[in-house]
Amino acid sequence: MAEAAVEYRPAIERLCAQRDSGLRAYELSEREWGILAQLRDVLKIFKHATLFFSTKTPNLAKVIHAMDHIDTVLTNQIRDKNLNSALWSALTLGKNVLNHYYKLSDLSATYRIALMLHPSYKDVYFKDAGWPTQWIKNAHDMLREEFDRSYPGPDMRNPSPAPDAPAELAGHSSKTSKEQGQAKGRKGTKASKGSNDIDVSPHFSSL
Repeated sequence: MAEAAVEYRPAIERLCAQRDSGLRAYELSEREWGILAQLRDVLKIFKHATLFFSTKTPNLAKVIHAMDHIDTVLTNQIRDKNLNSALWSALTLGKNVLNHYYKLSDLSATYRIALMLHPSYKDVYFKDAGWPTQWIKNAHDMLREEFDRSYPGPDMRNPSPAPDAPAELAGHSSKTSKEQGQAKGRKGTKASKGSNDIDVSPHFSSL
């Protein structure tokens, strides 16, 4: 609304100037129009952020990035010496609220993990943003812990030796292998792949 009001200022002023319109009490002074123009510029970053996160595109990995960008914009606006004092106070309070929610993101590893898994960011974003080395290490640890929790399996870095087969099963295993070999020989090479064999190629097609 602020953007539309500034854009159509001449029409609004003519409308409010008419005595029979009953809008004379709502006429803005030159100072008030200046504040409204500054307010429009201040609110643009929040409008853009709202529209961005209202899309259907998955954007969890961009939450921290967006918060950093908003913080930078607010900081630059606060440093503007021409900014009205009322807007300066409002921006200062808004920046404090933003920092409060930024700290709350530390309670969840989801945002940092999503950012590190994003092919355009990974941990390079943290380094470019000047994060301390320990913070970046903590993000790596969170990612590793979540991977190990979500995809449990043998630790390939320290594989355990396979246990020896019981003695009573050794003869059965040898006999079975011998019988399978004879059966394959009778069926010929066309039947070299039995119905119980598993084709693992589909499992690797999506990797």
